[in-house]
Amino acid sequence: MAPHLTTVLTVARTGKDVVRYLIRPARPSRSGEPGGQLSGQLGEWGRDPWLPAPDPQQKWQRGASLTRRGLGLATLLVLAALGAVVLAVATLLLGIGAASGHAFAGWLLLLVLLAGAYGAYWTLRRASELLRARAEVPVEVPPRGEASPVSAANTLDTDEARLLTLLRTHERGLPGTLLPAFQATVIATRDALRLTAADAALQRDTFDARQAAREDLPELMSAYRAVPPSRQSDEQLLEQLALIERRMQSIVGQRAASRQRELSAHGRYLQDKYTVTPIKTAQAETVQERAKPVHERVK
Repeated sequence: MAPHLTTVLTVARTGKDVVRYLIRPARPSRSGEPGGQLSGQLGEWGRDPWLPAPDPQQKWQRGASLTRRGLGLATLLVLAALGAVVLAVATLLLGIGAASGHAFAGWLLLLVLLAGAYGAYWTLRRASELLRARAEVPVEVPPRGEASPVSAANTLDTDEARLLTLLRTHERGLPGTLLPAFQATVIATRDALRLTAADAALQRDTFDARQAAREDLPELMSAYRAVPPSRQSDEQLLEQLALIERRMQSIVGQRAASRQRELSAHGRYLQDKYTVTPIKTAQAETVQERAKPVHERVK
């Protein structure tokens, strides 16, 4: 008898885990949200949103996710149907008891109805979570010139979201001769934004990095798209991209050198502080000697 009971419990536990896996909610990607940490968060399928677009061979992962969500919806419907049947039978029996004058049956009927209402709410909420699209959330860029009291981190995320949207919008339509220059310029601008994000005052480097992300690059790409394709327009685009890239790289180089100097200075400070020398030992002994009471120094 005991082995049969163990088998039943094992099957029940396995079924519970399978149902929980099938009906778990789909987690939406936040790689494009203005309020998220783009530099540290992962996008859909655990990828860095700044990496190149996923290879077409990885589309089977999306299919597996859709299949799981479909099976989860089917499982959820079966559970809802079973719950409705149980609820209807219990309501009928308890209703008969309450109609016969049994107060206890009336209280049980009220509890059953409350449980049914909660079950319906839970089922609808879980179904909506399963149906929720897993695609990246569209980036809502605030209107240009609109002031809002956001922190430096939120400002950086908004600028990076705008820059990432620009990259994804234009990278597929550019010819192969222009794409590397465009990608290099966008990446250089992103690095300049990150290095200047903590500036307390609006310095020239900070202003140039933000202007490149908010206005210069979007306006340049819009102007390029507005003219008919030609060799002259391609050359002009490359020339202007190179101007922006050189300026962003100079900002990155200057900030990197400044941080390297700060790191070296801190290293010299620690080395001077924690390195024991005979002079420091003698000075420490002198201080300890002076700290002793007078009668002990006399001895």
